[in-house]
Amino acid sequence: MLTIHHLTITDNTGKSLIDDLNLVINDTDRIAIIGEEGNGKSTLLKSILGLHLSYASSSGNIDRNHLNIGYLPQIMDPIWENSTPYEYCLKENVNEEIAFEAYNELSKVAQLCIQLHLPSDFVERETPIYQLSGGEKVKLMLVKVLMKPVDFLCLDEPTNDLDLETLTWLETFMKEFNHGILFISHDETLLENVATDILLLEQVNKKTKVRHSFYHGSYFSFLSNRLHMIEKEEQLANKEKQEYLKKQQKLNDIMNSVHHYQNTITRQNPAKGRLLKKKMHALKSMEKRFEKEGYTKLDTLEEAIDVFFEPFDWNPNKIICELHYDRIQVENKTLIEDVDLFIKGNEKVVLIGNNGCGKTTLIQKIFEDLKDREDLKIGYMPQTYSKNMDLEYSPLDYLAPNQTKEEITKAREMMGRMKFTRDEMIHQMKDLSEGQKAKLYLLRFILEECNVLILDEPTRNLSPLSNPTLRKMLIEFDGAILSISHDRKYIEEVCDTVYEIKNQRFIKRIVA
Repeated sequence: MLTIHHLTITDNTGKSLIDDLNLVINDTDRIAIIGEEGNGKSTLLKSILGLHLSYASSSGNIDRNHLNIGYLPQIMDPIWENSTPYEYCLKENVNEEIAFEAYNELSKVAQLCIQLHLPSDFVERETPIYQLSGGEKVKLMLVKVLMKPVDFLCLDEPTNDLDLETLTWLETFMKEFNHGILFISHDETLLENVATDILLLEQVNKKTKVRHSFYHGSYFSFLSNRLHMIEKEEQLANKEKQEYLKKQQKLNDIMNSVHHYQNTITRQNPAKGRLLKKKMHALKSMEKRFEKEGYTKLDTLEEAIDVFFEPFDWNPNKIICELHYDRIQVENKTLIEDVDLFIKGNEKVVLIGNNGCGKTTLIQKIFEDLKDREDLKIGYMPQTYSKNMDLEYSPLDYLAPNQTKEEITKAREMMGRMKFTRDEMIHQMKDLSEGQKAKLYLLRFILEECNVLILDEPTRNLSPLSNPTLRKMLIEFDGAILSISHDRKYIEEVCDTVYEIKNQRFIKRIVA
């Protein structure tokens, strides 16, 4: 059992992220933390673990009851990039020597690798970590977390970049794990299949107020209850407002009546006038108290994104690409052979396959071969956002590079519709969450009027509240999309053509 008492987290600017959170997590609980990007989900997880935060401070008590907690961070610490997988697994610190007894863990590591759909000798290879795919890095982090006994798990986006087979394994593992799990996820399918409870973090009233809500039950029931709760809050607030307005009108009528008598009686009857003056004084005091008490104003709810691509004329038979590659290689290692890719019109194509099979390498190659086409305006979202972003710049610099008045006005409007605050628009992009960076890519594609999108895992960093809107945006996009995804809802709802990379083969599958 893990118990949280009156936890409050404030960033270094004085802004509240978590306000007075109380929570008990038992062995049978699978509590999912959800919320929009930048709402403090990862910060909350780190605070619960007692990790140092340079950008925030916390107060309150967390009773971990001597739990042996396994923690999966959202991204691997870059200091391990030049290490090998076995160094990462067998060391606690990158600079320490590997203890001889640590090698005894390699048999357990091999078993975990097989479960995670990795080669059994994966960890013993000399491949440096920086050469691994995003999904392979996540699997390696999972191996390190699970190779030692743990009796509580804190998982920050465990599904990021994982292939479909491993996602299925992870869901089963989380459901059958004998202890408590606190996890952050944007994967709606995982939330539906695993979560027993939902902790929602919100920033309401245009991000001036934070609040949290706890829902006991499945993610599906959470969505239904949330809609019901919002409707009920609106009804109660409207009822209270109407009652307040009625009382206010009644008080105004009495005050007007007293004022009228004051004007007509005071000179003829001074004693009566003095009584009316006292009456008016009492009424004004009542008015001030009435105004101070007011009525409960409904919080302006935090909404999901609401921007869309403008419609444009597009030839449904236009050839976007007709490419053939004998092989796709990385450092003389063949990943895929005999690739034939044909895309036309507004086709929505997705590449799937196990981690490390070459999807990202292929999509980068395709972008390089298409980017100079004058008849195409391509928007490319890489797996690592910093590749095409100077994170020292502000979002406003990124979206309005020419800094014209018209460009700045449009960029501010679009960011506002993506729920960026004014401060977030002008701060450096390195301070933004990964989901907010993903939103900036989408906004740039809209502003540049792109007609072809090449997207590497477009949904992985957006909240489950925003992802349905993103899927709708991409479904209605008039141009073509080539993407990589392991998001089951995205594949099912958005894509009409699937290419699977399996055993170095490139196989086309038509979605029914």
